[in-house]
Amino acid sequence: MFLVCLLIFILSLSLIFFLWLRKKINLARLDNATRQTAKSSFPAPLESNNRHEFDSSQLLQTYFRGLSYVLANETDKAVAEFIKVARVNSTTAEIYLALGQLFRNSGEMERAIRVHRDILLRQNLPEDIRQRTFFEIGLDYAKAGLFDRACRTFEEILGHNPKNHAARLELVSLYEKTREWEKALQLFENVPSADKHNNIIAHLHTEVAKTAILNGDREKAVTFFHRALQLDENCIDAWLHYGDLLLSDGLFEEALAKWNKAFVLNPDLVSLLINRFTKLGPENQARAEKDFFIRHAQGYSNNNHFKMAYIGWLINSGNFEQAGEALQELMSKKTGDRDIFSLMQKLLTALTQKGRGEGQLYQELIRNFFSTQLRFEKNYRCRKCGYRLEIMLWKCPRCSTWDSITVI
Repeated sequence: MFLVCLLIFILSLSLIFFLWLRKKINLARLDNATRQTAKSSFPAPLESNNRHEFDSSQLLQTYFRGLSYVLANETDKAVAEFIKVARVNSTTAEIYLALGQLFRNSGEMERAIRVHRDILLRQNLPEDIRQRTFFEIGLDYAKAGLFDRACRTFEEILGHNPKNHAARLELVSLYEKTREWEKALQLFENVPSADKHNNIIAHLHTEVAKTAILNGDREKAVTFFHRALQLDENCIDAWLHYGDLLLSDGLFEEALAKWNKAFVLNPDLVSLLINRFTKLGPENQARAEKDFFIRHAQGYSNNNHFKMAYIGWLINSGNFEQAGEALQELMSKKTGDRDIFSLMQKLLTALTQKGRGEGQLYQELIRNFFSTQLRFEKNYRCRKCGYRLEIMLWKCPRCSTWDSITVI
């Protein structure tokens, strides 16, 4: 929205220039083919006799009224005002570009694409306007979900101008959405150094490695995991999936070492590690969990996410009294967490099954739970835009930022 407002502000300045220029020279009229095509997108230009009814001040009032609607996020009203301006001053390509953007932002993708295509039919169109129009059409296709067409459009733009950084980033984003990770990686590695973030390149290497695992290409997977960790040794996703690969090869201890590295980097994500223990088989799982929690119980006792995992292990191990004490202490510090509800349910069920459903521990847990846990929230949140998620992702689905998701 900010970019649209900025663009329209710039266009308003250009309009003032054009109005002044019209007093000095006659602007060229659209050719007949362009006029006929433009009729399909919005009302035809006013007849010449009626054009004089709009003097310069009226035109500016209409334009800035449209701008005020944009700032107020009233897109439909803004579109109506800009259509009025376009009908009077049909020779200004910037007006049509702005209209197309407004149509796109209001979800009218067919009209947005049609308006932008109409611009390309003009004779003697400046090359910079032509490239801007192609870029807008690419955005139209992407917003409409026509990813193949959007990719081809941005590829054509880059073929004409390889230094078009904005088109390159849009194409990288499209390749990520279509899971064409190697194309995205190749393209992103060529962006200017100021925008080249090693953590993003490491994630792209990791995604290539994960795809290689699915395709049965172990050697390629190992190569790309190594590259990812060389670029960013803090890439948790690479450590986790590299451990998965080693486990599939029967390398039990090596897999545990990789998973433990991921835990140390971010203890809040301990659940990603605990869930992997279930792949080890009953005997190895019990041993791995015991070793893990005994080793880290003291060092991470103040981390609530580790403590919840620890309580779960205590319940599974039959240490109900110790689990109950730890859970009540946790409830006094943390509220609104669904994991606490799950732990409570798990412990109460275990106590009932053991014939202790009427005991003191059971009653205390019930009382403390309802006095402290009043609401439940989603478990993950984006640091940049605040978006909340149920599961852990490495890239925010709203603002498309890598490594911005944290545990609440």
